[in-house]
Amino acid sequence: MTSAKEKRDKLKAAHWFSDSIYTDQKIAAKTASQELLNHIYVIAKPARQHPDRHLPQVELFMLNMLMACHFTGGILSISKSVSGYSDGVMSYRVTIDLIINSLIKSGWLIEHRGFHGGLIGFNTRVEATSKFIDWFDGSDLGVPKTKVNQPSKPIILKDKNKKVIKIPEHLEQEAKQMAAKVAFFNRQLEKAHIDLAISNDELHQLNSQMRRTAIQDATRESYLFLAKKYLQRKFNNGSFEDGGRFYNAWWITVPKEWRKYITINGCPTAELDYTGMHVQLLYAQEGIEIEGDPYAIEGIDDQFRSITKLIFMIIFNASSRKSALKAITTNSKIKENRGGKFPKGIKDFDGYLSLIEREYAPISEYFFSGYGVKLQAYDSAIIENVMLMMLKDHKALTLPIHDSLIVEAKYAQQLKECMIEEFKLFSGGHCDVKQKAVAVYDFKRLKNLVDGYAIRGLNADVAYDPIESLKTYLQ
Repeated sequence: MTSAKEKRDKLKAAHWFSDSIYTDQKIAAKTASQELLNHIYVIAKPARQHPDRHLPQVELFMLNMLMACHFTGGILSISKSVSGYSDGVMSYRVTIDLIINSLIKSGWLIEHRGFHGGLIGFNTRVEATSKFIDWFDGSDLGVPKTKVNQPSKPIILKDKNKKVIKIPEHLEQEAKQMAAKVAFFNRQLEKAHIDLAISNDELHQLNSQMRRTAIQDATRESYLFLAKKYLQRKFNNGSFEDGGRFYNAWWITVPKEWRKYITINGCPTAELDYTGMHVQLLYAQEGIEIEGDPYAIEGIDDQFRSITKLIFMIIFNASSRKSALKAITTNSKIKENRGGKFPKGIKDFDGYLSLIEREYAPISEYFFSGYGVKLQAYDSAIIENVMLMMLKDHKALTLPIHDSLIVEAKYAQQLKECMIEEFKLFSGGHCDVKQKAVAVYDFKRLKNLVDGYAIRGLNADVAYDPIESLKTYLQ
């Protein structure tokens, strides 16, 4: 008997519907989608049949459902809001009224309705029944060979309720200029093969870890989808001065301990990270230069550094001290990292917060003001400049992860210099850049990669032997 929690967790770790996916299995996909559309017509009995309009949408739904059946237990997350279909490939009437409702009626789908509670939204989930799964098994589609198109909208603007909105006329020109840069990055990504040098066993471990994370955090992917490699910039509050970070690419949501195994065109990579970027930006804005680690507080043991960093993330985004204190107290990562302890001389989180307010008094006016989205606009502008300069000066592709960047390891020093320079040009201040741990490729590790990484690479039709390419970097 499946428990309520197990059912709930399964629904949370769903495949997200995407209107950007496609497959090179064109004949098999067309045949299967035509068969599925005929089945839908028998159930729906529409007064008029429009296969030219319906078939592309049925195929797109089918490919998403195929992904769900292979990777998320047949669970697909899909919006039932009319506004979610205002200008996409899929129409509400075809997706919901024709496809989903017909498949529910025929017993091929089960619907699990969504809900909204507080700030948390939960899309409707549809679940494939054994009838749908058996039909897939009888088709020629097999394991999905799904790819992803570049986004038609490189720039996304959301309102204060986090709903995607149309870009206002007075912002259209600025949006067009930013979109051109994102499209340029995506063209470079299209030409590159970006992979993860892990074995099949490690891939299973990674997917299990991602699933657990997705259950806790609805914004995270529940499995590795390597084809999802294109970027979008997303802005908030109806303004291009709030947010603007790069999203969507698979490496952004992969757990940090796995990122060292990312390869670009078969080459190992290095990840470089700004140290205390937001704190440094604010001190630079105040005309104050600070030295050393921005998250190190005199008299506080180093073991609490990660907690101080997490607290800063909260207080920059909170709208009040009270809400910040509540978020700090309930934050699962803070609970895990502190192990029930507080720094010497501090009895509770209120005291911890008061210490930070005193130690960082010159920038305390930015606490509890929701200024985090402004800081994201700053850091994304710097990151974009670095990406452009690395391509211009070194023809080196960089992969953004908020305030850090991944590059082929041979360009690590050039990237570090570029990051420091661009920060100074933007802010007038200085920010340290640190390189994170790199992967070690010895003979044992290369042997383990034969059953996973090598096969994935060769199936992607790369122009090199994945294992031979890594042998160059034996350590």
